[in-house]
Amino acid sequence: MEHPLKNLCKTYRFETIVISNPDTSYSTQKSYVRTAEIYYLGNEKDCFKYQILVVDFNFSNDDNAAGKFLKQISYLFDELELTVDHDGNIMRVDNIGFLRSRWPEIVDRLSNTHKGEAIENYFRQISSLLDNEEDLIEFLGGYNMFGLLFNGLLQPFDSRRKRQSPDGFIEMMTPVKEGDKMVLTISPENLDGTEVDHFGGLLQFKKGHYEEGFTEVKKHNTHLKHSLLWIG
Repeated sequence: MEHPLKNLCKTYRFETIVISNPDTSYSTQKSYVRTAEIYYLGNEKDCFKYQILVVDFNFSNDDNAAGKFLKQISYLFDELELTVDHDGNIMRVDNIGFLRSRWPEIVDRLSNTHKGEAIENYFRQISSLLDNEEDLIEFLGGYNMFGLLFNGLLQPFDSRRKRQSPDGFIEMMTPVKEGDKMVLTISPENLDGTEVDHFGGLLQFKKGHYEEGFTEVKKHNTHLKHSLLWIG
């Protein structure tokens, strides 16, 4: 059984753009870029095992206290080992013990320079994630983490698929073949009753190789753009 990423290592660029108050004169934009190397470690029964090494972080606001804090938190997830099923969904975080052992060191270091109830709440949220592997998998499968890669999207498919969004609606993925390319469009169903005003996405494969993808979400006063690009 051939693993979907084809080669032993691929490098992807992940970016999340956050636009706050987009339709106002005081709109702000922040960009969070990570470069990650994805290593294939082998098969286990009907699953694949991968290691993710984030080799570079480039946050647009890392010159201020809030940006520096978020960047330091992000280092917790710069080395991951995942078991993924044949559809590309994360089934297990194999090095969750390693993450749990790193976290207290990061908290101790950041507590020396960052104080307050908001900081403590953030620490508690991360600790809660690490205590529950199911919640951690859902977090890592979010579009702001690795959801454009490890969320059933490792390889193209020929028929429509749907999946449940954590925002409460259904994401429909529709394949369209264009020569040696396969384009998957992502559209929403049942947005009514959710907090999302707009959702959409596009993924492109060439000869079975995942080259790029993006999604965008608009809700309340926030516009989120997530993208993935194969760079080597």
